[in-house]
Amino acid sequence: MGVITFALISEAKPWIRALGAKPDRTQGRFRYFRTPEHILAVTGVGKLAAALAVGEISHQISKEERKHERIWNLGIAGTTSFEKSLGDFFWANRLTDDSTKKEYFPERIESFSLKGEAHLTTFDRPVSFSKTGETKPLTNFRELTQAETKSVDLVDMEASGFFEAAGLYFELEQIQIGKIISDHLEGTFCTEDKVTGYMEKSLEPLLSDFLKPFPWETKETLPLPEKTQWREIGTSLHFTESMLVELEKTILYFKLRHPDSEIPLPSFPKNDKKLEKQKSKEIFQNWLEKLLV
Repeated sequence: MGVITFALISEAKPWIRALGAKPDRTQGRFRYFRTPEHILAVTGVGKLAAALAVGEISHQISKEERKHERIWNLGIAGTTSFEKSLGDFFWANRLTDDSTKKEYFPERIESFSLKGEAHLTTFDRPVSFSKTGETKPLTNFRELTQAETKSVDLVDMEASGFFEAAGLYFELEQIQIGKIISDHLEGTFCTEDKVTGYMEKSLEPLLSDFLKPFPWETKETLPLPEKTQWREIGTSLHFTESMLVELEKTILYFKLRHPDSEIPLPSFPKNDKKLEKQKSKEIFQNWLEKLLV
């Protein structure tokens, strides 16, 4: 299972579609979208909301189940660096809370597909910055000074609250924060369509990494010959790479829950004709249902 929190529904939409997540009808304080294995939360803006959502989610998951989960915070961020382009993705390798001056250091325990890393600062208000210093501060915006920009790179309003709360329930290696550049702090808000477009740009490699088992789980529970066997079956059924990654993780969870049971097989097609994409997807979904009993 995995958990991802987003501040905005426009950030979450590509992930909701990709995972086939459905709205949770028993919504708590926040908006949740679920699959049998994943929870996507739309928290609203601000570090307090992000922290409260992590707490609410964590109390819905047993301590044993938490050991096998990733918990990520994904979304957009502004930047003071004009060398960074709109749509670029970065993992937070250092995190600063502007109001408390606390610093946090997320741990990278494996090589992800996207390599960019950056320092992220969480502010209590939207932030703007004028490179020339000629514009006036905008209403409700915190205007950075030229001196402040020397210690500020990426900016958001949720990450420090998310990270501090997640650290109460999860191990450091399970927690990641990733941000996509949406603006250069011009003092304007990105449209919903643009936000969704930026999130879609990095979806495929992030999804593959999110669905991977942790290295220690794969080593202990799913040996390489067995992993290869299931991957070959999936490949023969024309599963995409993302589907193969999710299949591996689902088989791993099945073995953790039912160590003495045989892994159920998929429903193979009755003829040798090349499978159409929709049929492949149906076989994949039916197989996951068998594995999630």
